[in-house]
Formats: sequence, C-alpha cells, structure tokens
Amino acid sequence: MSKHICYSDEDLKNQIEINNCQELLNEKGCLNVKGWSRQPCLKYNPNNLSRFKKAYRLKEWNYYSIGSNSFYFAVAAIDLGYINNYQCFFIDFSEVDSKPVHDEITSSAAFSKGLMLPKDSCEEGIHAELKTKNFNLQFSVAHQNNGETIKHLIKINNAKMKLVADLEFDLSPNRESVVLITPIGEENFYYNRKTNLIPINGTLRIDGKEMLDDTCFGIMDWGRGIWDYNSFWLWCSAWGKDKKNNTPIGLNFGSGFGNLSTHTENAVNIDGVIHKLGHVDIKYNELNLLEPWTFHCKHGRFGGNPLTFTPIKKKLESNNFLLVMSSFHQILGKFSGELVLDSGEIIQIDDIYGFVEVHKARW
Repeated sequence: MSKHICYSDEDLKNQIEINNCQELLNEKGCLNVKGWSRQPCLKYNPNNLSRFKKAYRLKEWNYYSIGSNSFYFAVAAIDLGYINNYQCFFIDFSEVDSKPVHDEITSSAAFSKGLMLPKDSCEEGIHAELKTKNFNLQFSVAHQNNGETIKHLIKINNAKMKLVADLEFDLSPNRESVVLITPIGEENFYYNRKTNLIPINGTLRIDGKEMLDDTCFGIMDWGRGIWDYNSFWLWCSAWGKDKKNNTPIGLNFGSGFGNLSTHTENAVNIDGVIHKLGHVDIKYNELNLLEPWTFHCKHGRFGGNPLTFTPIKKKLESNNFLLVMSSFHQILGKFSGELVLDSGEIIQIDDIYGFVEVHKARW
C-alpha cells in the first residue's frame, strides 16, 4: 500500500448510513427509511404488506456462493410468491474447455414445502430445506458465544452434479456487509444484504474431488423486496488478496434499479471492513458481454484511471415460465486497477477473480 494525495468523494456526502434499529416498513407497507448500513439493523416486517403484494409480488431469496482462483460455485433458494426455485451451479474456469454443471427444481408455491425464508438473515434455525430423490439441500444458521459467532450452514447432496457440500460461512457481527434499503418507485422496495470475503470451512466435493483451497472466499446475497414487473440490474463482485501483504480484498458494484439518491451498493471490502464508494459508472458492450468492461469513479477512488474487468468464461441462464421470465448473464473474469481506501492509501489489484452479472426479469 502507498499514500495517496487527499481527495474528496462528493458522492458520499449525500449517502445516508443507518445505524439505529427500526422497522423497515410502515403500516402502509412503504419504507420507513432509505439508505445503507454495515449491519442488518432493520426489522423486516412483511406482514405490513397487503395480502396481494405479500402473496404475488414479494420476492425473497438466499444466495450463497464460493469464488476461488479456479472455480465458482453457487446455490440459491428463491421464493417468488407463486413459484419456489432451488438451484445449484458449479464451473471450473481453470480448464479452457470446461462446461458448467447445474441443477434446479421449480415448483408452485401452493404445493411446495420446506422454504422457510426468515425475516432476519442471521436468525437461528433452518432457513430453507429441500428433500427429493436426487437433490437435497438445507440452509441453517447457528449462533455461538452468545451471538458473537454466527455460522451459516449449507448442506447439499446432488446426484446429477455429483456434488456433496457441508459448508460453514462465518458471518459473525465483527464482519461488515453492504446492506441496502432502496425505494423502487413510490411503493416498492428492495432490502438487501451483500457481503463477500466470507471465511469458509468444510467440504465441497465434485465427483469425489475436494475443491476447497486457500484461495476460496464466500459470498452472500440476501434479498427481500417488491420489484417492478419489468426489472433490470447489474451486480459485480470480486475476491482475492493483496500480493504485497496477503490482505483479503473484495469488490462490490451494482446499479440499474431504484432510487439511489441516498446510497449506492458500491464498496471495497478489506478483510471484512467496508470502504464505501459513491457512484461508479459501469461501461460494457451490451451486444458482446465478453469484451472488456471498465469501471469509472469521477472522484478518484480508482486512482484516476478506470478499473478493468477482463472476461474469461460466460454462464448464460434464461428461464421463461409465461408470466415469469429471467434473462441472466454471468461472466467470470479478472479485475485490475487501483483502489483508494478511506484513509487515502492505495492498493494495486492485479487480476483478482470475480464476476459481472446482467439480469433482466419479468416477474
């Protein structure tokens, strides 16, 4: 790390950081507050929503993934109100010709059981459970040391993917997240907790081969909200280490929806400590997502030059259930450039792994 000249990030002056605990929604089902926080301090209270919105418009999901220098693994439990979806994905991008392996189960919410997504991302107990002949999954949370240690436990057995996982994600309160409280239009909202660089333990085996190594980090995307029927977003995440001193470095960028006058989801994560960023302009070729991407910050948080993302592998997922459509592009690659921390220190990142995601939904 080296010292950078003093700068002023004007975008941060308008961002509202929330520190006090309060209910997310008022009695009309609208947001009480908007902004961002480092911890999930708000009380998510969907019972204040109308019966129709709660049954047919509310979207909830728990998404966990592991990124390394050679593979990317993800698993999710998703409740769209009228449809439940469980999915699992793995790709080894160290091999040029490797293809992703994937499995999912989608069912009508009226006939499915086991999806018990909680109001709190760290609530103790079982959060989601699926039991079928070829795909078993369980998400749960355990507290230790009077809540000072919080572990998210993920167990998976998938015959199609030849995958067995028994994982611990350490999401203890000493690690910061980017928690977003975003208005969407006049009445809709998105309450979201994103974090990366999560320490993980356990086992992840594909066809009998253990995949976990010391380059692995966990990622969580915990979302609750009522979206517009036609929605769009960009999400980018990266993980790695500073080559000079081995400090873990994470990136989180996003845009595309909602009223962001009070916050962004852009941040640098240094070993569990969030360094908040203002607006980041993400530039890419919509017609060819495998061309290089650039990330621009006008107030010098990238040292005066854009960050670059060089794609190496693309995952495409496109689902259409008549009323529900999801067009999902996720591209794995490498980020490079300079990062300026809150203190003014500069970190040079060279080819740390990550992904960019383009998602269009009609839901």
